[in-house]
Amino acid sequence: MIRLVFMLSIVLAGHAGLAQKSIQDTAIRFFAISGEIGLQNGFADLGERFGYGGIAGGSFLYKSAGNITMEANYGFFFGNIVKEDSVLASLRTENGDIIGRDGGPADIFLYQRGFVATARIGKIFPIIGPNPNSGIHLAIGGGIMQHKIKIIEVAEQVPQLFGEYKKGYDRLTYGFTLSQSIGYQHFSNYRLLNFYVGAEVYEGFTQNRRSINFDTKAADPAQRIDILANLVIRWYFPLYRRQASDYYFY
Repeated sequence: MIRLVFMLSIVLAGHAGLAQKSIQDTAIRFFAISGEIGLQNGFADLGERFGYGGIAGGSFLYKSAGNITMEANYGFFFGNIVKEDSVLASLRTENGDIIGRDGGPADIFLYQRGFVATARIGKIFPIIGPNPNSGIHLAIGGGIMQHKIKIIEVAEQVPQLFGEYKKGYDRLTYGFTLSQSIGYQHFSNYRLLNFYVGAEVYEGFTQNRRSINFDTKAADPAQRIDILANLVIRWYFPLYRRQASDYYFY
């Protein structure tokens, strides 16, 4: 009995030694969460409505031991360049002003607001970086794109833009989107520096979802191609049980 216990101990000890895998020399599996910030610009139909702006968001990532990644991502994009400012043309006077209830010109501002929510699958190619978990990261996916014109009337002097009436001018648009990205993925040997820098492109197959636009007095059923291009920096927080250099698999 003592001999059997001794032999089992040797086998288990050997197995544990083989099972130890460090992020420094082995591709390992783990989960991570991230926050991101970047610059964005619209093209195709989206470029005709908005100019450049920013994007911020976050993601939840799973990376396998084979460097396959699966990631759920959300990005909120925004800006203050609205090219399609004709949405309020029907409210303007010959001088271009919109008159409020007090008889004076109202201060009205238009902004870009939107989001992309996607699920992506990708792969890390460890041709550069400090370890086999870092390298060129390619990913593709799909999800939802939504955007609208945010209308802010500072003094609330224009009844046509009160409450639900404002929705008749905001061009709320959404639909399915495809996503592709390429960049550099870095996971530190010591769990301190984990980031992604890259370019992302979204192709939205969208449509105006308001039943009527008040300025045109008609619906807009036209199909849109909204292309959004981003340059992003994403900071990751790996969810290890231990430091990466002491990570074990069994």
